[in-house]
Amino acid sequence: MLTRRQILFQGAAAGVAPLLRPVSLAHAADRDTLRFRALWQGTSIGEHQVAFRREGDRLTVETQIDITARFFFFNLFRLQHAAREVWLADRLASVTSTTNRDGVRMEVSGEAIEGGFRIVGGDGPFLAAADLLTSNSLWNSRIVRETRLIDVQHGGEVGLVARPLGNEQIVTQQGRIDARRYQLITPYYAGSVFYDADERWVKALVELKGETLEYVPAP
Repeated sequence: MLTRRQILFQGAAAGVAPLLRPVSLAHAADRDTLRFRALWQGTSIGEHQVAFRREGDRLTVETQIDITARFFFFNLFRLQHAAREVWLADRLASVTSTTNRDGVRMEVSGEAIEGGFRIVGGDGPFLAAADLLTSNSLWNSRIVRETRLIDVQHGGEVGLVARPLGNEQIVTQQGRIDARRYQLITPYYAGSVFYDADERWVKALVELKGETLEYVPAP
């Protein structure tokens, strides 16, 4: 069952102008691995990695996040997340994940069933729509056109608001490029995501506990 916060948020969710063309999972995952360093106040505090493995129309996506910001001997915030998603023909077939957010441990699992996607988290089972992306799907530019996501950290389904912020020049390992920037807001995270001309995820700004983390490509 959705929480009151999730229901209210879904009621406010609105579509985004389709500035990016539809993207298949195969195109979005045309690299073997995406690796980003998380920078806080210019200092590297961890990494966000997404690994892809293709077998015919089966795509396995493994996400690893390990971020810790410390002030002297105190942890200001900590996020550890490991998830394994299996996609078949552009639809989510199964997911398992574990998350440690500031010492609170969460586990989520789910699988496609007739009539939808059954996901189980801390609040119990929930039947989500069968064609949704997950909250880990920043690697797929289709996310900017979605209004709901399967939440693979907490379980259930969450609303999403996305809006275009225009084009910006950003620095990558290949030099300066032109990227489209989108603002994303969910009940649990917000920020901006950037996609290049080929609709590949190239940068992000993530708001966490009032602080902004910058995701930059890792070598």
